[in-house]
Amino acid sequence: MSSNLQSSGRGGAGNYVDKDIAQPLERQDLDTPTLKTAVVTTGRGGTGNMAKNTDPAETRARQDVEPVQRTAQPFSHVGRGGTGNVFTADANGSDASLAKKEQEISGSSSPTPDSASRSEPRDIGWAERGKNFLFGLGRK
Repeated sequence: MSSNLQSSGRGGAGNYVDKDIAQPLERQDLDTPTLKTAVVTTGRGGTGNMAKNTDPAETRARQDVEPVQRTAQPFSHVGRGGTGNVFTADANGSDASLAKKEQEISGSSSPTPDSASRSEPRDIGWAERGKNFLFGLGRK
């Protein structure tokens, strides 16, 4: 069974039309329209993207949106995000710098001699420590 539907637009059920009644696409349909309103919008929207339409050349240039070019960076990140979790990987790309950064974030990965004598483990978070302090958990 062959389909008599033609897709148009970005997708979705509302962008399918019967091929027999679809308007044929002409060359002028693909040309960028000239904006003639007093205020034009650019980008994704919002008042910061509105400007007066005083210069036709500038208005036309604002219609062309180029994707942001990103270059590869030698950075890696750990944790949930934030600038404090970004670091530069070492030259050979080993996991040693990642392990070091994770130790810095979580504290020491191996217990220190005096931490074994504490009633609170070192690896619990601030919220848990606060609960222990308020409710007297861990006291003898």
